[in-house]
Amino acid sequence: MKPKVYLYKETVDGVTLYLGECSTLDGLSLFNEEAQIQLISFGATCYKKYVWATENELPKFDKVKNIVAFLKSEGDIGVVEFNAKLPGIGEFGSHDDGECHFHLESKKSAIEMLKKVLPEQYSDMLINQLVDNQGFYITCDDKGVVSKFGSFDDYLATNV
Repeated sequence: MKPKVYLYKETVDGVTLYLGECSTLDGLSLFNEEAQIQLISFGATCYKKYVWATENELPKFDKVKNIVAFLKSEGDIGVVEFNAKLPGIGEFGSHDDGECHFHLESKKSAIEMLKKVLPEQYSDMLINQLVDNQGFYITCDDKGVVSKFGSFDDYLATNV
C-alpha cells in the first residue's frame, strides 16, 4: 500500500489522518488485528442479493481480524461507506473504498501508523512535513519532492 496523498491534523481530542488512494482493507490492516471494533455504518453496492447492503445485512464483528477476513473472503462488494469505532484507539472510516480517514486518540498511534504507510526512504522527512503543515494535503513523488495543497480540490486540480 502506498497512499498518494496524506493529511495530518492534531485536534483537542487526538489526531486526524487522511490517506488518499488507500482501500478499506489497507486502512484496517494498519490496526492490530486483535483490536476490538464496532461497525457503526456500512454501505456496499453488490453484497449478495442486496442492491444496497448496510451494516444490518452483515454478520457481527468484534475484532479487526474478523472484518478483514470477511472483506477478503467476499471480494469486491463495492464498499462505498465504512465507519467504525475502535475502543481505546479511535475511529476509522473509508469512502468509495479509496479514501481512509482516521481519528486517533494519541499522536503516538498516528505517527506509528504513518511510519507503516510512508515511503521508507522519506518517512522521517514526510512526518516532519505533515506535522509542520497540519491541515494541508501532502504528496511525495518517487524522488522525494513534496507538494503541499491547501484543499482537496487543489490537490485534485493538479493530480487528476
